[in-house]
Amino acid sequence: MRILLIEDDCALAEAVAELLKNEGFIVDCVHEGKLGYDFAVSGIYDLFLIDVMLPGLNGFEILRKLRQQNIHTPAIMLTAKAELDDKLAGFESGADDYITKPFMTKELIARIWAVLKRQNTGEHKFLTFHDLELRSAEGTLHNTQTNKSITLGPKELYLMESFLAHPSLILSKEILTERAWGYNSDSEYNNIEVYVSFLRKKIVALQSQVQIKSIRGIGYKLEYKD
Repeated sequence: MRILLIEDDCALAEAVAELLKNEGFIVDCVHEGKLGYDFAVSGIYDLFLIDVMLPGLNGFEILRKLRQQNIHTPAIMLTAKAELDDKLAGFESGADDYITKPFMTKELIARIWAVLKRQNTGEHKFLTFHDLELRSAEGTLHNTQTNKSITLGPKELYLMESFLAHPSLILSKEILTERAWGYNSDSEYNNIEVYVSFLRKKIVALQSQVQIKSIRGIGYKLEYKD
């Protein structure tokens, strides 16, 4: 599962991210409100951890904007404020839970799993583009016309989620690297080319009319072959 952590205290963010990675989560860290919001709307995250006091947009504003766009990814607010009014403001903005700093690591992990368990109703949203359907919970890519499916590896899954969440956009190699490998990755860009090649072969195997088009000097985007 993939978590977006929006926290401006870099030392705390690094410590929390390391903790979550040890629990088996994929974690992306952002330290500013507006950028955090831009990441959150990508549609690839299973949970948001959002600090309240952030430069740019604050945590309440981020969550309020997400909920207004019908993005209902579960969110836990992180804050040093323990007053009842602040907690109520968090829940009114659409938060699923609220944890006050400093917190025990076991408590944070327990709250994350509790929120995810409540969210898991057995129904999974699929990302689609023409005849392609990505079933993230199953780790499969499906052709809705031929009813064929193929299994994706973890990196292929993250990349395909990025493409299908933004089918009209050209995604740069930098963005795709961050999505699949996270921030501060030492992965070379040619890794992206290798995994895009894998995805193209699997899309062909599905007999889909969708293709991943290279945009010279920029990146990639999805295209439907009429």
